[in-house]
Amino acid sequence: MEIKIEEQKLRIFCENILKKSGLPQEDAYIVADSLIFANLKGIDSHGIMRFPFYLERLKKGGTKANPKIKKVKEKAASALLDGDNGMGQVIGKYATKLAIEKAKEVGISFVGIKGSSHYGVASYYTTKIAEVNMIGFSVTNNTNNMAAWGGSKAVIGNNPLSIACPYKDGKPIVLDISMSNVAGGKVRLAAKNDQNIPKGWIITRNGEDTEDPSDLPKGGALLPFGNHKGYGLAVIIEILAGVLTGAGMLKQIPLWIKNVVDPLNVGHCFAAIDIEAFIDLKSFKERLDWVVQELKSSPLAEGSHGIFMPGEIELEVEKKRRKEGIPISEEIWQDLRKLSEDYQESL
Repeated sequence: MEIKIEEQKLRIFCENILKKSGLPQEDAYIVADSLIFANLKGIDSHGIMRFPFYLERLKKGGTKANPKIKKVKEKAASALLDGDNGMGQVIGKYATKLAIEKAKEVGISFVGIKGSSHYGVASYYTTKIAEVNMIGFSVTNNTNNMAAWGGSKAVIGNNPLSIACPYKDGKPIVLDISMSNVAGGKVRLAAKNDQNIPKGWIITRNGEDTEDPSDLPKGGALLPFGNHKGYGLAVIIEILAGVLTGAGMLKQIPLWIKNVVDPLNVGHCFAAIDIEAFIDLKSFKERLDWVVQELKSSPLAEGSHGIFMPGEIELEVEKKRRKEGIPISEEIWQDLRKLSEDYQESL
């Protein structure tokens, strides 16, 4: 059975519980906003299903409710931040704001972070950059959950990447991908909803194909998309987000949904490009529109429903969910009911 919850109702519920967990008002808003952003876009693997895990880490001290974010190094176009192992969304929003400020001054910026936690959906940040008419970039590393190309066990994170470009009518073009065939959260969501998964998503702890999503937490691994391509990109992102920043790398990062007491020391990177440092904004959008129309004018393949720009389908999902409500499975609804009782917060 599927339950639909009105966006604002779910937002207030999350925000109030986060405040009761020790987060300041502004930080509680950011984390709740990130979760609702994901659900509205149909990226349910990074939405409300993650909420109980975030709360457990706050409760057990693995994530700090009031981190002291500080600049470790800074130049005109760059900065390295230490997030003091606070909420990844709070640290990510701080870094995004700094990246935008620097790009306004010098045209392009790059901000690295160490000492952070799981930051949710990567496009939450790049979309914020696109909203101010800049091109946004963000990557993060992650705990080992994906096999190397040719390997049979989890040795690297699926290390998400997002790039967003302003387009028109407040509808940016947004790429948001992880380096595995699917996000780990999709596998966990399938397990939560008692559903099978297609072969090629994960392997078992013995390196065998499986359709059982419960094989992932039993020592299985996600598989990289495009074989060597997804794996190669994951390695480069590990270098940027982990090696370059001084953050944790590979197995140094605990599995955040299980180990709720140790800091994660996740690394992120954010970049912003001021379009008008290269070309006037009007010309950029006109040229981009030409590219979009050229792509959309392609003849359709048999059975195709159309040609879509990155992020376009998510915008349509968002429009529908704002009107009809956010769909929640019975299993996740029960999780929220328990949180409602535990935190004395109505839903």
